[in-house]
Amino acid sequence: MNPFATALPQIPGCLLHTMYELRVSGGYSKGQGGQFVPTPEARVPFEGAVLPVSDKDLQRSPQGTFSARSEKIYTNGHSLQEGGQVFDPQTGTTYTITQELGHNSIHPMKRYVVEAKGGAAAK
Repeated sequence: MNPFATALPQIPGCLLHTMYELRVSGGYSKGQGGQFVPTPEARVPFEGAVLPVSDKDLQRSPQGTFSARSEKIYTNGHSLQEGGQVFDPQTGTTYTITQELGHNSIHPMKRYVVEAKGGAAAK
């Protein structure tokens, strides 16, 4: 073990639980008048943590506002796409990713602002 090696900041494993990134794909069907026909959604598992939005996040947000259903999802490196969806089986809540919050490029931790669909997220 190198005593001069720098530890990378990460979310503690006790806070993480399995969540699922919902990926929908598909194509346009000539037989259905050029309409988009989605394929069944794929659930991509990753380890994440859902935490509340803080006042600092509000100050740094270019939008400047969050709703009562806003939360943050932290991952230890799994990348999510804005506009994508995440399902949290612990609470049964589906979230839409609204923005990625910046971190410096030194560590792999990522955080995202998300909106709970269909009602308030469990607190």
